Amino acid sequence: MGKKDPEVWEIIIEAITAVAVCVFFGLQIYYAYIYESGILTMFYHLAPVVLLYVGMTVLQIYPELLNGSSEVLQEAVRMYAVRMVRNSKLLLIVGVLAPSVADAISVEMNAAYSLFIMVGVIGTIGYYIFRIYRYNSSSKK
Repeated sequence: MGKKDPEVWEIIIEAITAVAVCVFFGLQIYYAYIYESGILTMFYHLAPVVLLYVGMTVLQIYPELLNGSSEVLQEAVRMYAVRMVRNSKLLLIVGVLAPSVADAISVEMNAAYSLFIMVGVIGTIGYYIFRIYRYNSSSKK
């Protein structure tokens, strides 16, 4: 299966996600400096985001891992899986970044914020699973 060239919106989503991760790292370094936090505290704040970003990037490159096997996915299923992971990664990274930015500008976040992020991620996953299901159902006919 040949690799398709990324579309403009895919590049934009990846760029926004990468910039959000860089801004998050910058804010965490700033907080560590201002509040004189230890290196271990900074590690505890940065490590989950690094693992999330790297793990989801690996899933974008190898969406077959979502299947639990090395079986190559069909072209449309692979496309939907990559989009699902890309959009979920964007929502999760922006979801982690927003409270840090709110702290920096001294704005209090509503407690329901994390619920909205999770609804967005679950909605994205549900949408693409439905699309994969519809594709698989129509291709069996």
